[in-house]
Amino acid sequence: MSLRVDIKSELEKFKIDISFESTSNRIGILGESGAGKSMLLKYIAGIFTPDKGRIILDNSCILNTNDKINIMPQNRNIAYMFQNYALFPTMSVRENIEIVIKGDKKQKRKKTDFLLKKFHLLNLASKKPAELSGGQQQRVALARVLAYEPKLILLDEPFSALDEELKDHLHMELETMIKDYHGMIIMVSHSRDELYRFSEEVMIISEGKLLEMDAKEKVFHYPKTTKGARLVGVHNILSAKKKANGLLEIPEWHLCLRLENQDIDKVEFIGIRDRDLQPVWSEDDIPPSERDELLHIKAGVTYETLDKKKVFFAIKNPLKNKEGKSISDTSNKYSFLMDKNSYKQYATIDLPSKLRINKEKIIFFQS
Repeated sequence: MSLRVDIKSELEKFKIDISFESTSNRIGILGESGAGKSMLLKYIAGIFTPDKGRIILDNSCILNTNDKINIMPQNRNIAYMFQNYALFPTMSVRENIEIVIKGDKKQKRKKTDFLLKKFHLLNLASKKPAELSGGQQQRVALARVLAYEPKLILLDEPFSALDEELKDHLHMELETMIKDYHGMIIMVSHSRDELYRFSEEVMIISEGKLLEMDAKEKVFHYPKTTKGARLVGVHNILSAKKKANGLLEIPEWHLCLRLENQDIDKVEFIGIRDRDLQPVWSEDDIPPSERDELLHIKAGVTYETLDKKKVFFAIKNPLKNKEGKSISDTSNKYSFLMDKNSYKQYATIDLPSKLRINKEKIIFFQS
């Protein structure tokens, strides 16, 4: 199965300009709100038509604006699952599934019975959508999608309306229910965790443009752009440059780092994840040769979860003011993460004033 998309369209707030080709079975789309993620799905499904472009699904052209080819949505062999599931309110669960199945009455009933059993819906077959929970509605919508036997399934934030506990449960159910489906599935989500669990390949979209597209491990662990890095959860993005002596200078943090086996000639920015800044309570724990690479901070706002503490901080400037006191940036725009279990022995001590950078985990960018 393959999908080629090359589309351009002018919207009210920005222009869509996206081109990609993929043979992956599971593709995730990540991007900020209003980036054009759902619109891309609607163009592929044929719900909307771009100003210009071409879409080829499994070597079959379903859109070519130059040649005036625009296959109707119902003939594209694509199933689109809406955020609100779009079940027919006056139909029963059985009828909602059966309506998309081709064949005679006996064939429809046999296939519907199979799907009702597979999706654990047999005892709900006669109920209307309004009588179902959110999770049950989702299972009906997914059963209907698979009943259609499409080449491509488009999932537009399928878990957005559900609470966290139900999301995790249904995500596991989704994986089980689609394991026998050998077509392509594209899923839009704001959740990095959802996309990482689901996807083989991930694309990042921002303001109608494709920033990155690669295997999920590469996109999440080694993003290529600063925008992409922020969207995959890298919060500390800083300008950086190579100095004449070969050190990497980070002006915002008043630091220079010695890096081995790294090509930093063209580096313009670096990214450091929260978890890759390690609290230092005593410099005695740090080799003398690395103490000049410690980051001196002033801790600010903290947010706690059950097992972690996120700390926002400002940078202490090595220069002193007229009174001889350290100068601090007051913006608190940077952050690090503490695992509470790892630092239990420091529970009664103030937050650290120094951090150590895990240099092996630094991400390098040119833009």
